[in-house]
This record gives sequence, structure tokens and C-alpha cells, in this order.
Amino acid sequence: MSIRAKLASIFGVALAAVLIAGGALYFTIDEMLLFQRRSEISYEDLTLHVNLAGDASRYMNEAVTVALGGSPGPDMGRTAERVSYHLEAIEALKRRLNADPELRESPEESTEELEHIDRMRESFARLVAGVAEMNDMAHERVSGRHARFEDLSQHEYEERFLPHISAAVHDAERDVTRVLDDARRLRSRVAALGAATTGGALLILIVLLGRLLRSIDRGFRTLVEGSRQIAQGDLDLRLPALDEHEFGRMSAAFNDMAASLHAAQESKLRMEKLAAVGQLAASVGHDLRNPIGAVRNANHYLKKRLSGTALGAEPRVAQFLSIVDKELAACTKIIGNLLDFARERRPLFSDCSMRPLVEDAISVVEAPPHVRIQNEVPDALPAVEIDKDQFRQMLVNLIQNAAEAIPAGREGHVRVAARWTGDGLALSIADNGSGIPDEMRARLFEPLFSTKLKGTGLGLAISAAIVRRHGGTLDVTSELGSGTTFVVEVPARQAPMRTHSSAPPGSRGA
Repeated sequence: MSIRAKLASIFGVALAAVLIAGGALYFTIDEMLLFQRRSEISYEDLTLHVNLAGDASRYMNEAVTVALGGSPGPDMGRTAERVSYHLEAIEALKRRLNADPELRESPEESTEELEHIDRMRESFARLVAGVAEMNDMAHERVSGRHARFEDLSQHEYEERFLPHISAAVHDAERDVTRVLDDARRLRSRVAALGAATTGGALLILIVLLGRLLRSIDRGFRTLVEGSRQIAQGDLDLRLPALDEHEFGRMSAAFNDMAASLHAAQESKLRMEKLAAVGQLAASVGHDLRNPIGAVRNANHYLKKRLSGTALGAEPRVAQFLSIVDKELAACTKIIGNLLDFARERRPLFSDCSMRPLVEDAISVVEAPPHVRIQNEVPDALPAVEIDKDQFRQMLVNLIQNAAEAIPAGREGHVRVAARWTGDGLALSIADNGSGIPDEMRARLFEPLFSTKLKGTGLGLAISAAIVRRHGGTLDVTSELGSGTTFVVEVPARQAPMRTHSSAPPGSRGA
């Protein structure tokens, strides 16, 4: 995951936490609105009961005036109306409260409160009737009206009206207490919810950002240390995997860069080595050609002078002269290889049929008796534009190596096949020999490296150079105990190929 994606995920987590907190706050606000409604109703209920108690008390105070022989004033009637109004308002409030499913009280509490209201209404009606009765007793003695007032005040007001209004006030106070308790719980819940949401979001953000910062710091430190080691020449360095974000891609690119630098350095060393070998080969080949020519002439003269003499007839002398001829031919071949390697001859391209060329190369190969070489190149294969002499030399080298790679105790075969790929010619030389170990395969095309006891180490290097000058590649696949296959791929030539002397032989090969 990239750093940008990780940051996006971190902000996504933060946004999710905010949304969760917002959702919780939404439901909390809903509860707060419900709490506000309950508070308003409880306050209105308590206010109505307090006003009811006050107006009832004022009504009884004015009833004292009537009991003492006075006439009821206009305020007494208005006070009675207010008491009735308060009772009606309280009952309407209670019924509206019971009709709301979110605010209704328990059925027992609701029934009890409505009974208190009914009892107060009945009791106050009796009080009003009693005061009217006292007013009608105008011609009676004051003591009679006073006795009637005492009866109303003690029995009706104190024993019947006041207990119900006290119970109703107590119910209103109970509702207010509940609202206050709910308010405290709501405040605690909001505080706990805010703390939990904020703390959880901060904790998640700290953990995620901490992990991201640690990975970034590790990536920077690894890249800086790797750059320092590369600068000191450690081109074999490879950085470990740095997660899946940008530093992972940077470490992979860094490893590719180190591998490219390592390959470039090896290529430079190989080029320097090839240049030195080329100069040495040219010098040695030139210096040895004349002495070997002189030795060959001397050997020819000795054979001629000793021919027909008793000394020349001795078997040992004839054997040694033959050995000198054979070794001189081998030395001449080595010198020729050295000179071929030292000078890169520019190819002279011409159309050539591949099957006859392969047949010609096979004819000059000195194959062991147990090895059979097969030419499987199709007759109908299109002619390819190559340097016939150089390509023939390359084929001879590869076929000779394949034939010599088959152990003596095995019936061997070497198959030469070719096909046209659309991009050019693909030619393969396959044997069923012993195979080539992996550790040797990478050095097959280096000059002076050979897996054979008497090999010069120039045949494959020269072959790779010839293929390279044709713009192609020489690859090898091998399996120990099963055999080896060399594959030559030469592109279809559209224009004369230039010789690139700076590229090492077999640079695209094994």
C-alpha cells in the first residue's frame, strides 16, 4: 500500500470516528430534546400546582371575610375561577402527557394523579358551595357563620383539599427530581461518549501514524545506508523488502540499479580483459607464426632427407616426425584462433542456404566414432543473409564442441536444426552429452576459459563474437547428465550490420 493510500486510510479512520461520534451525538441530541420537553412539562406542571395552591389559599383567606359577616368581593370570584382554571390546565397537561408515548408515566402514577385532580375539583366545589351558603346566612349570628367556616376550613379544606394538592405537588416535585436525575445521567453519558470517541480516535490515529512514520524512517535509513555502501563500491548489496508502499518500489529500483551497476562494472572489466587478451593474442600469434613456419620447413626437410635411409626407416623416427607434424598443425590452429579472436573481421553478407552450409560444417568436424551428427535443417528453409565463412566457422566450433562433450561409453548424437521465426533464423545444436554445471555456464563465452583438458578456450568466444557481429544472440541451456543445447538467433537483415567492437563476445549469451 502506498504512503498516500495509508494516509487516506488514516484520515478515513478519523472520518469514521467523527461519523460515529456524530451519530452518537445525534441520538444524544434526540434524548436532549426529549429531556427538554419533559423539563418544560414538569416545570409547567409544578408551576400550575404552586399557583393552584396559592389561589386556593387566597380563596380561603377571603372566605374568612365572609365568615366574619362581610360580603364576598369581586376578587373572590376571580380567585375561584383561577383555581378552576388551574385544575383544568393540570388535568389537560396530564392527559396530554399520557397521550405522548415518549413522555407518558406509568399507568399507576397517571391514574393516581388524575384521581388527585378529581378529588381537588370535588373538594373545591364543596368549598365554593359552603362559602355561598355562609353568604346566605347574612341575618344569622356571626357565631353561626364562624362555625360553618370552621367546618369548611377544617374538614373540607385541610382534610380533603390540602392532602390532594400536597400529593399533587409532591408528584410534580418527583417529576422534577427525575428530570434532574436524567439531566445528570445525560451529562455523564455525553462526557463519557465524547471522551471515549475522542480518545479512541486519537489512539487509532497515533498508532497508524506511528507505524507509518516508523516505516518511513526505516525506509529512509535503509536507502541512505545502501547508498553509502554503494558509493563505497559494494555493488553486491541488495536492500531488503521495505513494505508495499513507495519505499518498497524504491528498494526494488535500488536493487535493480545495483544489479545494473554490477553488470556494467563486470562488462567493463570483461572489456578490459578482452582488450588485453586481444592485444596479447595478436602479439603472440604474430610472433609465433614465423618460428612455427621455420620448424615446419625444417621438419619437412628432415623427412625428405631421411626418406629412403636406414635412419628414416626406423619406426621411432617416423613416429616422432609424425608427432611433430601433428603438433605443428595444432599450433597453427591455435595461432589461427588467436588471430581470429584478436581481429574482428567485418561480415560480408550474402544470401546463403542453411542446410548445405550445415552439411559443409559437419563434413570437416572430427567426430568420435561413437557420435553421430544429424543435419535436421529443412530444405525449404528460406535463404538467410549472413557471412558464409564466419558462420561456417561458428558452426564448426559449436558442432565440434558438442561431439567432444559426449562420453566415450555412450552412444552419442548431435542434432543441428533450424527454423524461421518471423524475426529471423533460429538454429540449435543439441547433444546428449554430460551437460555443463551451472557455475561454469556463465563463463562459457569468456576467452581462455575451457571445460576440456586440451581446450584453448577460444572456440566459443570466437563463435559468440561472430553471432554478435551478425546482430544475433548465442544462448545455452544444459542439464547435467542429459545434454546441452546451443541456440543461435540471427535477425532478418534489412541493412548491412555494423561491427560493434565494444560489446563483449556472448554478452547476450549464457
